Amino acid sequence: MKARNLYSLRKDLTRAATQISIPLWLFWVPLCIMFIGQNGLPPKFSLQLTDVRNPDTMVPAAPIPGTAFNITLHAINRRHKDICYRQGEAVVLYANVTVAWGRTPRFCVGATDARKVTVVGWAGDGVELPRLLRDRMAGERRAGSVEFVVDVRLFRGDDGSARPTWMRCKVKTGGPEPSDAAPCTVFALQNWASDIAPSWMK
Repeated sequence: MKARNLYSLRKDLTRAATQISIPLWLFWVPLCIMFIGQNGLPPKFSLQLTDVRNPDTMVPAAPIPGTAFNITLHAINRRHKDICYRQGEAVVLYANVTVAWGRTPRFCVGATDARKVTVVGWAGDGVELPRLLRDRMAGERRAGSVEFVVDVRLFRGDDGSARPTWMRCKVKTGGPEPSDAAPCTVFALQNWASDIAPSWMK
């Protein structure tokens, strides 16, 4: 008798959950599709990083003061209007230690268009990696590549928004061939739409 009552309770709970979830889906899915159709999907970013090589030895230079990192930010605008950024910054990290820093220029990306933006990150006078990290980086270079993390912050220049767009990109340098642009993870409130949008809209 108890088993039968428990089975009945499970059926009732399952039926109730189904009855609640269906109206929610019928309400939220059309609303989300309408929002995406009107506003478009948020922009996508990817990044390539090249650290300066010593011209005499053709060996990647260590991140010492004066070392430059060439950063190429790829921006894809998936909306039907231009997007402009007025300023920003890019920080290059190795093992969570900052090794270079640079300003991003002002730039715009046309509607449903793409653009490459060049940023130069410089290792400042205060850059000094601990010996353990220098040895670790040297070992990775000998093995073929070194992994860096690049944090980028951009400010919109066309909507008066004071909220920055943050992104984190994991890239590798030092290989025999230039690597493809690595996708960036964007931390922005509007990016929830990318997770539920149909594949043909991405």
